[in-house]
Amino acid sequence: MGHNIHTLKEARALALRVWRDAARFFLSIELALMVLVAVCTVAGVFLAAMGDLRFILAFGFAIAYVATRSVLHVRRKLSWPFI
Repeated sequence: MGHNIHTLKEARALALRVWRDAARFFLSIELALMVLVAVCTVAGVFLAAMGDLRFILAFGFAIAYVATRSVLHVRRKLSWPFI
């Protein structure tokens, strides 16, 4: 990415700066919700394959989250890209 790193100390400093900049996202509720949507999607596929009607609830949550996120993004309430 255009960084001239010549020593281990410079590499460590760059890695630390990147982690500090990204920590706000990794500790946010957004990441937790995205992981929850992924889990619901996988669970929905599993439940559908097993013939359990609870797959509708799992898929419903995943679809509702994406729809809500899209509307909030269009209204400029959220700034992170959602897909």
